[in-house]
Amino acid sequence: MTRGRLRLSSGAGWRSWSGTVRCAPRHHTAPTSEEQIADLVRAAVGHGLGIRPVGTGHSFNSLATTDGLLLDLRRYAGIVEIDPEAMCVTVRAGTRIGDLAASLHRAGLALPNIGTLADQTVAGAISTGNHGTGLLHPPLSGEVLRLRLVTADGRTLALDRDSDPELFRCARTGLGALGVVSTVTLRCVPAFNLRVRERAMAFEELVEDFGRLVADADRPSFTWRPWQDTVTARELSVTHEPPTPGAYGNRYAATMQEIRCGLVGQAGRVFPSAVPGLTRWLDGRPGAPRPFVDAAHRVLTFPQPVRFIALEHALPLEHVPAALRELRGVLRRGGFYSPYSLLVRVGAGDDAPLSPAYGRRTGYVNLTVPRTAGQLELLRTTEYVLRELDARPHWGKAHTATAELLAPRYPEWDLFQRIRQQVDPAGVFTNDHVARVLGPVRATAASSARLPGEQAGSRTRGEASW
Repeated sequence: MTRGRLRLSSGAGWRSWSGTVRCAPRHHTAPTSEEQIADLVRAAVGHGLGIRPVGTGHSFNSLATTDGLLLDLRRYAGIVEIDPEAMCVTVRAGTRIGDLAASLHRAGLALPNIGTLADQTVAGAISTGNHGTGLLHPPLSGEVLRLRLVTADGRTLALDRDSDPELFRCARTGLGALGVVSTVTLRCVPAFNLRVRERAMAFEELVEDFGRLVADADRPSFTWRPWQDTVTARELSVTHEPPTPGAYGNRYAATMQEIRCGLVGQAGRVFPSAVPGLTRWLDGRPGAPRPFVDAAHRVLTFPQPVRFIALEHALPLEHVPAALRELRGVLRRGGFYSPYSLLVRVGAGDDAPLSPAYGRRTGYVNLTVPRTAGQLELLRTTEYVLRELDARPHWGKAHTATAELLAPRYPEWDLFQRIRQQVDPAGVFTNDHVARVLGPVRATAASSARLPGEQAGSRTRGEASW
């Protein structure tokens, strides 16, 4: 199948990073240039195929699946330009965040804030609402200055706040539903180091003083195992001190913790009630680690070799204490325990219409579990609790929300739908999952007979919404 000189490659089976979501696209192609992306989009549209862009596959739902053209962007990677005067960097969509952060550090710059996952691509991170922590820091999409978007008609649009402000805001967290993000320009800051301090606190101290604790800290986070009455508070603060000798190895402490959690998760398949005891045994009694200083990108990210499933919801900041109190009771009564800690982070608001942090200071509640059926019940239980507190699910994490439930939670939902109809009226970039969470494109009668991503006999599979 060709369009001009470009050939659409034959399909190959694809699965997500966690291995829980799979699809069999008719064509699975990895372009290396923006021109190839546009040509592939035109070719797919010409043959009536749905299109989904994908990076490293770190979404825990079926966001990227298709039985049409799977556009793998991992080979379209690398830095286009670092501009130290304008304090920004332009990168291709498939660039991994860890690679970008390391390159910026060598150039004396840094991204203001990033999440823990170094392997995620830039386009995937901004498109799903990825974030770090700290009330002064929006999600990564809030740091986007410009981007280029390949739309369903094969055009490439250069977007910023001045050229097309509404489309720009929508495309920053667009779920791949508006087109293919090809390049992104991100705001930078001078390279900085972070001092890491951890301390134990009582659960009641966290929920009673949550507002003060997060307001007084630069980049706070809290980890808590629901069967315990203590919480580990982690504070990262900017410092001019040099890295602590040997600090590089500290980033692997979290990796080792995840490996231990993975081992406990395997044992928990047979003996779910043994998870708390096994976790305590493997953790030992190390006490609080000593404070240390290291480059920001090495503190904020760490290798994650163990496959798992995760849920995360974004709540109004003031609802986090109530959510934790409710979860303590619900998760203790459930009979299943995740060896992973529940993670709480915070962030500034964002103005991208589908950003989970849209219009409000946000608290993020994240629960990770092993890939077993019993553990999935923990995710469902947690989701129901958070849903009652005006939570919005992370677009790339496990959730069961539908457009009917989500629409009232996003004040500019209708704006996004109007923009979506304008740039993709036939629903070329809509698959079954996108249709479930966003609804069908509000198409005209001439274009609404069938969405290209919804052909009969779809070969995608996964655990429905999980």
